[in-house]
Amino acid sequence: MPGVRASYHTLSDGVSVRVAESGSPHATPVLLVHGWGASIYMWRNWFAPLSESGYRVVALDLPGHGLSDKPSDEGRYRLASLTATVRELIATLELRRPHVVAQSMGGTIAVDLAGGGDPEIGRLVLVNPACFGRVHLLPLARRASPKVVEPVLARLVPRWVVDRAHRRVYGDPSLITADDIDQYWAPSQFAGYAPAMRRLVHEFTWTRPPVSAMVQVLRALTPPTSPPLVVLGTRDRLVRDARPYAAALRKAGAPLEIYSSVGGGHAVNEERPREVLALVTAFLARA
Repeated sequence: MPGVRASYHTLSDGVSVRVAESGSPHATPVLLVHGWGASIYMWRNWFAPLSESGYRVVALDLPGHGLSDKPSDEGRYRLASLTATVRELIATLELRRPHVVAQSMGGTIAVDLAGGGDPEIGRLVLVNPACFGRVHLLPLARRASPKVVEPVLARLVPRWVVDRAHRRVYGDPSLITADDIDQYWAPSQFAGYAPAMRRLVHEFTWTRPPVSAMVQVLRALTPPTSPPLVVLGTRDRLVRDARPYAAALRKAGAPLEIYSSVGGGHAVNEERPREVLALVTAFLARA
């Protein structure tokens, strides 16, 4: 894409991570973190508008995703490990007090990152964060993917499977193009992709904390991180019951701003970039 720079960075554990950037390297950074099974492609419509608004835009393919390495060691896809990856990348790229916009699984990572206090995070935007809802397909996915199936998983990701799965993340699947499906299907054909997705299903922390515990986490965030902005699609078919959970957090005194995208799906940041970008740009400008 014009104006977008791609690079690879090998971290301390030997894993190479793909990064895409736009905007001035001296501008305030905005780090974009995708969810399970996605990649930098999710943010394709965010680079130009954010960089034109004066930000350094940085997106990464998390390990196991996109064109980043797909390590096979046990525990590599736990929450703590993925948070450590993002933390090290922030240091490697010298991102000072970056704003973080994160979707689904990325939202859980972002909350964990911000709660650690190091590095210091700017403003935090969570789009349908997995830690706010119930991933209702998780029990079925775990039963259907014991470790013994790993050797044959690569054969189980034909294009039609990716097509059907991706259409579940939009409130309006008619907005998805054939090129979108190709861009999501292509990385799934690497040998390590399907095993990495299986390991994420089993290793990552998908359960949401009790309201009281999450309230403590959000209260502990130091300015300018708090209060985070939570963007929820009302037609999210994958992470259920996030809106009542967010409302309960607010009622319990959590510092939180909530926006509902009526009719938007799980990947509303990708499905409705103009709507969500306008909201996020205004939110970041208040920092």
